[in-house]
Amino acid sequence: MKKYIIKTLAIFIILQMINTTILSGSTNIKTVEESLDIANKYLEEKVLGFYGYFGKKSINGDEINEVLAVKGTPAFSDMPIFVYGSEERASIDAVKKAAIKVIKRPDEEGVPQYRCLGYTLNGDLFANPAFPPDYPTEQNIKTLNGRWVKNPWYHKHPFIRQWIKQKNFIPDELFRLTGRRDFFAANIVDGPEPQYFSDGGSVEDYVHIIQPPTMYS
Repeated sequence: MKKYIIKTLAIFIILQMINTTILSGSTNIKTVEESLDIANKYLEEKVLGFYGYFGKKSINGDEINEVLAVKGTPAFSDMPIFVYGSEERASIDAVKKAAIKVIKRPDEEGVPQYRCLGYTLNGDLFANPAFPPDYPTEQNIKTLNGRWVKNPWYHKHPFIRQWIKQKNFIPDELFRLTGRRDFFAANIVDGPEPQYFSDGGSVEDYVHIIQPPTMYS
């Protein structure tokens, strides 16, 4: 179980490293509607070919977190992010099949952090990169025997399936939409070394995009 937890956490940690190039301060956004409009226009022009991917409710009926949609969070360089529902409920869902049941823990500054920020538009869990590691470095937990999971969106392990439900932005689908399998993965900063891949392949085969990043969000 621990091995699969390590793999899954690695997947979601790397998702938080998607590189963006436009500072949020360059756009004076005041409302969630304005924020959604900018992101939806980008996706219409660059990826999807249609307007309106992001909305104010998820497919499960959860309301968008308006504060994060406008002001963002330091964990994402204060750029807007689109998450839905409550941090607490998502964090409880995240540990149901996990070995560690902690849903909230203070960070290095003593600020309480939930394990998840909420859910994505499609109902996947949205990890909180500011949540402290489950295993402090002084415990010297050995994780180097862990391996990245190839095609995690098809994986059958219940803990991974708990985090990954949708398959909207897998590499082959991105190739159909954009002509590039690595349309999002190409911008990952400090990606994993090839020796951590289980059976070869490129980074886009090991990273699950939980929702499409834009140049603004």
